Amino acid sequence: MVTRRACILAGLGAAAPALALAASPTAAPTLAKLKIYIPAGAGGGWDQTGRGIGAALQSANLVREIEYENKGGKGGTIGLADFVERYRSDPHALLVGGLVMVGALALNKNEGALKDVSPIARLTSDYLVLASAPDSKIKTFQDLADALHKDVSSITFTGGSAGGVDHMLSAMLLRALKVDTAGLKYQPTASGKEALEALKSGKATVAISGYSEFKTGIESHAVVPLAVSSKRSLFGLKSLRELGADTELANWRGVFAPAGIKPEQKDLLRSLVVRATESSTWKQTLLENDWVGSLLYGRDLQKFIELEQGVVGVVTSMLKLHN
Repeated sequence: MVTRRACILAGLGAAAPALALAASPTAAPTLAKLKIYIPAGAGGGWDQTGRGIGAALQSANLVREIEYENKGGKGGTIGLADFVERYRSDPHALLVGGLVMVGALALNKNEGALKDVSPIARLTSDYLVLASAPDSKIKTFQDLADALHKDVSSITFTGGSAGGVDHMLSAMLLRALKVDTAGLKYQPTASGKEALEALKSGKATVAISGYSEFKTGIESHAVVPLAVSSKRSLFGLKSLRELGADTELANWRGVFAPAGIKPEQKDLLRSLVVRATESSTWKQTLLENDWVGSLLYGRDLQKFIELEQGVVGVVTSMLKLHN
């Protein structure tokens, strides 16, 4: 079975005025304002995550005012660098990120850049869907498998950034089908919306993204779902494993704070985010986007990310992923 873990085995300042304590001495502290920086285009999974947790923070009266900023490109690494430069010591800023960013940094051999931010919380996990256009010759997963075996260059995959989860899954799929990954054709985009546009325009044959980003297109028959990357059938779709490709992959997303802020400021941000995930607004966001809530924080999150960096680095190298 080709999973990221299988591959690794095989390859061996003082608070600013915006910080306002609630009037009651026993009440939990809240923030007057917060910047949520989304290193991706509008409409994608990171955008949905950032705006979803922002809405939850406000609905729970934990943050009074939230400003969102989008800056996409290269798996979030452009936004990461910009966030670090502009908000290094700002206790009122959060960066959205996740496995895609870990993959992009590994692809560019810049894993150390993640030390410039502090993990606050992992929020969600999302499974990926492979889809084709309604007028495509690829109508089923078997059509895709046959085409890849016949001529891998005849299929162009599209999805998120180079080195991200969509890119990794396309390579893991080829490996599971015993197709040379050196022939993989992959067109990166800044969001699931752009991936769909590439699919519809004919620039790509198969698009990969989270189910939440394809859900509307699937329901309106604007795209044809081929398989899902979970262990078993999900969302009414057969899994890759059930269809003969022994591989699976889950995406995760979370939020990070600037590394330059004080420990107590990080603790406050963590507390607010964790409390926001208990709100009905956040629970509704999970339902609407078909996400799995996978809250993790503190030392457990730090260890998890360190493990992910190691595994992703090996997968990127073994599967010969490149820009």
